[in-house]
Amino acid sequence: MSLLVAAPELLTSAAADLAGIEAALHSAQRAAAGPTTGLMAAAADEVSAAAAAFFAEYGQQYQALSAQASVFHERFVQALAAGAGSYLAAEEAGSAVLRQMLDGFRSGLNARSEALLGRPLINTAGAAIQGGAEAVVGTGGTGGIGEAINYVSQFLRRQLSIYDFRDWRGWLAFVLDYTWGAPGTLMGYGLQIVNDFTPNSNYDPVLSQLAGAHVYRGGIGIPGFATTLGNVTTSLGYSPGAENLMINHEGVHVWQNRLFGPFFSSSYAGWMSGGFFVGTGYWLLHPEHNWYSLVETASYYNNPWEVMAYTLQGNWPPSNANPALLWPSSADPVIFWPGWAKLFEPFL
Repeated sequence: MSLLVAAPELLTSAAADLAGIEAALHSAQRAAAGPTTGLMAAAADEVSAAAAAFFAEYGQQYQALSAQASVFHERFVQALAAGAGSYLAAEEAGSAVLRQMLDGFRSGLNARSEALLGRPLINTAGAAIQGGAEAVVGTGGTGGIGEAINYVSQFLRRQLSIYDFRDWRGWLAFVLDYTWGAPGTLMGYGLQIVNDFTPNSNYDPVLSQLAGAHVYRGGIGIPGFATTLGNVTTSLGYSPGAENLMINHEGVHVWQNRLFGPFFSSSYAGWMSGGFFVGTGYWLLHPEHNWYSLVETASYYNNPWEVMAYTLQGNWPPSNANPALLWPSSADPVIFWPGWAKLFEPFL
């Protein structure tokens, strides 16, 4: 199947150029009318008269064909100009729909983030995202649909670039991402699209192929934390330990989604919600502690999915966790069972 991409501004320019050619042809045709149809015999004899009549007939045929060509040319220019207008109208309509979809997606993310964290997830990047979206889908129909098709094509090719199909893990990751782990993968799609329109999101293709997941050094996310949705990690940063964090921590979350699918995402979100109430309840009883630190420890650091990742990373207990609510040593045999971490080692 072939795809035809039309740029309305180029069609309009071509129509104008053809109209100019038409005017030049008309001038040339009028200038040649006399010399080609009104030939005078070179002499008064019959041979000269016959020769003049013969060439005059060719001149008349030329003028007739020129008139037909002019009519065709005029209709072609009109059709080309009308086609440019049709493409322009369709492009403007498509641009409006795409911008509306991006605005709705951004608003939905911010609403959930403000409810949970008290701050918008996209912060002040909203205007930049809008500007980036307009750069792709167009604001007034200047080739935006063609650029949008190009973006979608690049986006789809990028999805396959993270899988090493020379290794069994690459095939397994691909199959799981689009079957059991598909809900997380779809959320990752949304994160990628927003990051692609966010300034300085800095997609890292080399680390992405190494980790078998999409990695953004910048982009949207919770300040101070790398965040993973499905097979996409955002806000990784450039610290000396960023690569280790990606491979041995965020990479664990990528495989948790692949291996445990919807159970991982739903239980992770459930633990975060429950931890909020546990941390808040403890703070009401012990107001001398920092509320945010208690909630962060109960909902995030104590989350068993995070415990697995921090343990495999070799970073347990986390230095920022509040000891008042961190898992007690009595939980070590269950929560810190070495087998949990070793379960993911073959995939990293």
